[in-house]
Amino acid sequence: MIKSKILKEQWKAVEFDFEFTNKTRFEISNLGNFRSFNKVSDGRILNGSLTEGFKVIRLKLYKPRDEKDQILFDELKTEISELYKLRRLKKQHHSTPASIEVTTNHIEKKKAQLSKKLARNLKKRTVNHHFMVHRLVATCFLPPPKPEQTIVGHLNYNKLDNTVTNLRWMSQEENTLHQSKNPKVIEEKKWRKYNPKPRANGMKLTSTQVIHIKLLLRRNKPSKQIAKQFGISEMQVWRIKSGENWSSVKIPD
Repeated sequence: MIKSKILKEQWKAVEFDFEFTNKTRFEISNLGNFRSFNKVSDGRILNGSLTEGFKVIRLKLYKPRDEKDQILFDELKTEISELYKLRRLKKQHHSTPASIEVTTNHIEKKKAQLSKKLARNLKKRTVNHHFMVHRLVATCFLPPPKPEQTIVGHLNYNKLDNTVTNLRWMSQEENTLHQSKNPKVIEEKKWRKYNPKPRANGMKLTSTQVIHIKLLLRRNKPSKQIAKQFGISEMQVWRIKSGENWSSVKIPD
């Protein structure tokens, strides 16, 4: 009997290193599929987007509200509730329209104030989190890597094939050797050899810029915005974040 080579799909819960208030949970499979569960989605597959050919899942999550902010919002809501009671009493006691209008204006002012504060607070709590799918699959389904193995390589060179059997943890040297055998890389080298192109003038990042990038990442600024700000790719930003590049540059305390 021939043993089937078809890999049975298995799912694992995606874990986060921070708390968020979204009533949603996420799972990743050994076939590279990513799904979400919430009130309106019972296991919906998220397709994500592509960054330099790699599949990326982008999520907008919200950290819990600070206790101090919650107290402020509760106080504002109480004030608004009391103003509504006052307006009802004025109407019951046939107060003048002008007096009722003053209370109504006060209510609208407080509601607008609360709305603005809630919007600012939501923005402050927003975390634009993203996963490189191939790395998430490797983290969840492959044995833990050695310290020097910081790269997840695709054995068949297809960046969209995130099946666990197609992934392997590699060191920088291992990945360089692996990529040197990539048919597309070999073909591109041949093409460049016979089609020379002037090298574009570009600037490398300085250690100061890297520190700035790491500080922005710590503040949860979206990678896309950081990449645009420094004229680099999102993949470069991600490699700085993961420690694959510029790991020697530390953020000063």
